[in-house]
Amino acid sequence: MHVPTLSREDLSELRALGQDLDRLTPLWYYILKEAEVMEGGRHLGPIGGRIVGEVIIGLLQLDRHSFVSVEPRWRPTLPTRSGEVTGDFRMVDFLTFAGVDPTSRGQ
Repeated sequence: MHVPTLSREDLSELRALGQDLDRLTPLWYYILKEAEVMEGGRHLGPIGGRIVGEVIIGLLQLDRHSFVSVEPRWRPTLPTRSGEVTGDFRMVDFLTFAGVDPTSRGQ
């Protein structure tokens, strides 16, 4: 995946359980621990986020009625944060458009 990973030390509490779990960590535990260690528990870490994102994209691609399947070449036509329509619309642009980004809220 070419993303940062947890070290065995980050998973050291599993050593007491035996079974080499600090090296052979169950995926569900790893994802929760990654979120705790790398993101303060506020959101998923790089591996957990990637897995969730790829599952959602995969489901959209498999659904023949989804917008991704019906209009695969569609690109956003909303303006970016700078006000330009470039077709390169990112999450921060969506949050700005919706008025919920920190700048729009005066933060």
